[in-house]
Amino acid sequence: MHGKRTLIVFLVAILFISTVASAAVLSGCWKKEAVTWVREPSGAPVQKIPDDKKLTFDDVLYAEYVSEMAISPDGASLAWCKDFCQPGMEIRGNNLFLTSLTDGASAQLTFFDSAVIGGLKWSPDGGRIGFLSNAPLSGEEGGGGVFQVWAVEPSGQGLAPLTQLDQGVGDFGWKDAETILYTAEEKQEGDVGQAGDDTIHVSEYCEAPVRLFEMDLSSEKVTRLTDNDDRIIHLSVSPDGKYAFYVRTMSKMDELQATYYGDIPFTNHLLDLEIVNELTVFEETKNYGGGGWSPDSSTFFAVDRWSEDQCPFTYTAKVRTRDIQTGQETLVDLDWGRGLETMNPFGLPTSPVRPTADGFIAILADGCHPKIARCTRSGDGWNKTLLEGEHQGNIFYIEVTADGKTVCYDHSTASKPPQIYTARLDDGTIIEPRAITELNPDFNNKMFTRSEAIVWTGARGDPVEGMLFYPEGYEPGKRYPLMLVIHGGPYECDKDRWQTLQWVDPYHILSQKGAFVLAPNYHGSSGYGKTSEDFASSINNGWFLALVSEDIERAIEGLVDLGMVDEDKLGTMGWSGGSIISNALIARDQRFKVASCGAGGAEWVSEWGQAIFGNILVTGFLGCDPIENPDVYKDPSIAPFYDAAKVKTPVIMFQPAEDINVVPAMTWVTYRGIQKHGSAPVELFVFPGEGHVLEKISHQLRKMVEEQKWFDEYFFKE
Repeated sequence: MHGKRTLIVFLVAILFISTVASAAVLSGCWKKEAVTWVREPSGAPVQKIPDDKKLTFDDVLYAEYVSEMAISPDGASLAWCKDFCQPGMEIRGNNLFLTSLTDGASAQLTFFDSAVIGGLKWSPDGGRIGFLSNAPLSGEEGGGGVFQVWAVEPSGQGLAPLTQLDQGVGDFGWKDAETILYTAEEKQEGDVGQAGDDTIHVSEYCEAPVRLFEMDLSSEKVTRLTDNDDRIIHLSVSPDGKYAFYVRTMSKMDELQATYYGDIPFTNHLLDLEIVNELTVFEETKNYGGGGWSPDSSTFFAVDRWSEDQCPFTYTAKVRTRDIQTGQETLVDLDWGRGLETMNPFGLPTSPVRPTADGFIAILADGCHPKIARCTRSGDGWNKTLLEGEHQGNIFYIEVTADGKTVCYDHSTASKPPQIYTARLDDGTIIEPRAITELNPDFNNKMFTRSEAIVWTGARGDPVEGMLFYPEGYEPGKRYPLMLVIHGGPYECDKDRWQTLQWVDPYHILSQKGAFVLAPNYHGSSGYGKTSEDFASSINNGWFLALVSEDIERAIEGLVDLGMVDEDKLGTMGWSGGSIISNALIARDQRFKVASCGAGGAEWVSEWGQAIFGNILVTGFLGCDPIENPDVYKDPSIAPFYDAAKVKTPVIMFQPAEDINVVPAMTWVTYRGIQKHGSAPVELFVFPGEGHVLEKISHQLRKMVEEQKWFDEYFFKE
């Protein structure tokens, strides 16, 4: 494990590139027709929010969330991580809690400051909870170092690190109650580099192998189990301790979509721990997306992010199984074209499959409202049942007991902050749900405006969904400002769930100031179409900005036609891909009165050269690199940077200085172009030492303060 924050960057930071067919639509030249609503806004009035009940910056910065959870082997307790921040902390941290699923009593097990906790795994006997953390070891100060395996008893006693490796631990699992397996980098004799050397060698390949080790906890004896020369990642140990599944790669990255050329293989393997014999498995799965073992260790379930053209960004997630005894592998027919949901809440595990004794629980992709399904074996096939229950469609992370009778899940809506619930499964129904956490008690004194999913006919006549937040005090018949809050990716998807990164996407800060807020799931978003891959890949081959812009334009026109939105008060904002789209919109459409663009610019040569996945994305979308066809990269319809003189929208820009997803040069040249040639104010704020998603609380606060000052001046000011 490389820490929750590395996962955050991946969940939020997948970048994308504009394409060649965008000029006509971005110029507003698509055929203007009355917008057809598939699911029209309700238009019901919204009550005013008193000032003392509005969300504040402190509410956003110090909000609490659950970042991970694991049910005990006996099904009686839930271990879970609270993601929190308190005044005086430089970055957010995690602590571990234990809650009884019978009486709801909770106890805090760790008391770390600003340490990350993840990879929760109970020992097979339930005597300890293991986890990975960068908490300080004895004699160290602060957190933020390398990750070690830690464990604590359910009583809170015995908290201690199980490993103390200078290079840290990548992942771990329990073989039995007194033995763990872990992965760690092993330097080779004669390796270059000395202590304190922070030289960066630019290479797509790992410089040292990551191998699998076994540690006897009683004697502390460590045995190396593999002698591979590549990296072992995504370790999963069977409940009986006889097998270990893992992925191997020569890439220094943990995901195929994080590689520059996309040509370094990621292969899947099964190690028999009794005879230390390795097999290559799931050879058809080139892009593993998580998985898990059946409780009896007889079956391994693998999530295959399958793509017909092998694009690591546009896929339909499927389930494959392997019978451990026979070696037979099968593709599970989910009878659900959109496949599994893979865009999970901030910080939470990515696998949408939770095995049970008779099959598995799956989270199925379905736009703003993913569905929970129970899949059970039926002869040689599978039966799928969409579960019924009051929270269906608003469950975004779920754990289940081995017997499949009890679940714990994360539930929220876009206007209702999250809590963890426990419930019973009665055949195809989730019954008797009850909250077992009391996160953010101060939110009980807050009010949030209404939000709802709306659907309109977008580009190509396809239905396009988005989340619409109403302005506080909304009265039907009156027109209000509209702010677009555009997600990144473009393969992400805004859900009807509470946004944990409210400092990035301040839906409620804006709506309580009196604006409509629209978060559109434009073409390219995940979880739509006949298959998720179809809708996501529709923006390939020169269609990205063309389709996205028409989708957004039609939504604006539809809301204006309904008499809800004031066409003279439009704004746009976004981070990453949402920033790239916003930069394109303001270069082509002078109606926008304000823009906020974070970690995303409007030219592509720097992105092609410096981003971790630059070549695989840029050449995939544009069909060439800048050496092969430099004219494509200079076309203003592709690179709106070259239309900087047309920008009349006041724009505020933000850029993390160490961003390798959307590189700083992309933002810098866009800023300079608008500053010199545009005819509107532009400001740029750079955050030193930050990656794609800001971690320092002071930087998150500065972003919100400067952004809202900008909006007050150019958007809300009468």
